Amino acid sequence: MATKLISLFAAALATLSLQAQPASPACPPANLVTNRPLYATDVQHVGGPNLLPGDFAYVTFETNKFGFVMPAGFRLEMQATQQVTLVSADLNCLLGFRVVEPLPPGVTELDPALYRDRVLSRRPGGKIVEEFSQAAVNRHGPAFDLRWNAAGSVPRRERVLFIPSPAGVLEFSLVSSPEKFECGRQGFNAMLLTFRTQEPDGRLVMPVLSNRF
Repeated sequence: MATKLISLFAAALATLSLQAQPASPACPPANLVTNRPLYATDVQHVGGPNLLPGDFAYVTFETNKFGFVMPAGFRLEMQATQQVTLVSADLNCLLGFRVVEPLPPGVTELDPALYRDRVLSRRPGGKIVEEFSQAAVNRHGPAFDLRWNAAGSVPRRERVLFIPSPAGVLEFSLVSSPEKFECGRQGFNAMLLTFRTQEPDGRLVMPVLSNRF
């Protein structure tokens, strides 16, 4: 079980070790991972009359605030400070979130070709098996499904989504074993569905989990 977790974290760290490249010359490169600000996280259990119980994750990165409802069967990896990382109970799935880089002024849509090349550069020998658009925080962005081999020729499936936002380009990721990809995808989609960014006035308005239908 520990080997599975080490393998998944090695994949995540390989991604983080790459220097983010600017989306345009006007956007300066992000710092290397060792110099990037850390992500502060806090999980609070929410429940009460007419509410479904749930664990809400609150994230602070620089001056930005984010939040989402923890997907069932996942826990927050408190040691991961260079991105927000969730691990499934069986250690076969890893969900990630981070702010990749600032969004250049006036840009509202991301160029899929730029992020396709970036994703492939992280996974030498990897292959994109599907490319599509997916939504989060009321915006759409390019998404990619990949197959690649981790150390020791261990097969991996991955989904990566990039979303433009006032806080910058948001990256959401799922890494799993091939047989657990569908289960991980459900957790990934649940995270996206409840993900929130702060309002222009700085407030973070989280979804209400009502048990009334």
